[in-house]
Amino acid sequence: MGTIAIGDVHGCLEELDELLGLVLPRRHRVVFVGDLIDRGPDSAGVVARVRELGVPCVMGNHDDKAVRWARHEARRRGEPAYTNPMRMSNDRVAEHARLSESDMAWLGTLPLVLDLGGGWWATHAGPEPRRPWRRQTAAALMRCRWVDGAGMMLRSLDRPDGGFHWAERWAGPESVVYGHHVHGLDAVRIDRRPGGVTCAGIDTGCCFGGHLSAYVIDTGEVIQVKARRAYAELRIPDDA
Repeated sequence: MGTIAIGDVHGCLEELDELLGLVLPRRHRVVFVGDLIDRGPDSAGVVARVRELGVPCVMGNHDDKAVRWARHEARRRGEPAYTNPMRMSNDRVAEHARLSESDMAWLGTLPLVLDLGGGWWATHAGPEPRRPWRRQTAAALMRCRWVDGAGMMLRSLDRPDGGFHWAERWAGPESVVYGHHVHGLDAVRIDRRPGGVTCAGIDTGCCFGGHLSAYVIDTGEVIQVKARRAYAELRIPDDA
């Protein structure tokens, strides 16, 4: 059985259902690389669909932020003097309110990495090239984009001077399929590294009017559906 990884859905349920119509008949194992929620029109519907499928998904930074927000809110409701230290827009608070307690609890159980076999791993953002897998941090696996020349994560949304995308420095031995970073609205990003190591970035900005992409691990084939429309502006004001 082969494996098909699906990129950041971000609440785009109609596009997800269309993509699943292309993917599921192949009877491959399906996995998701995180960020099921936010920005698109139906986060609750996407979470429900993925839970119905019963397939693996890694934790994305948006999923993580929602879980942490909910935990602070639960504490605030029980302790009137407690203030939630996190900031969240009213629209996003309303969106998260449509997620059930069971949905939020399920999001909180998502792993940071999945071993897909055959030398492939799935994570949401990416590993720091300076560390082996067993020493990767949650911050990197959910948020890493840029690294310095030594392979240390740089906390920047835009490419910093002297910075590199982590996949340009990753030496493996694992190949990695990931989301998080929209490299373009059409094509996935493929970095081929020495020793047969491959890094596949499959977030093609569906919520921004791009595509929802799936990547067939065993063959390198890309399966895509076009977004119905742009649900959010193509900018990232914060990291979640």
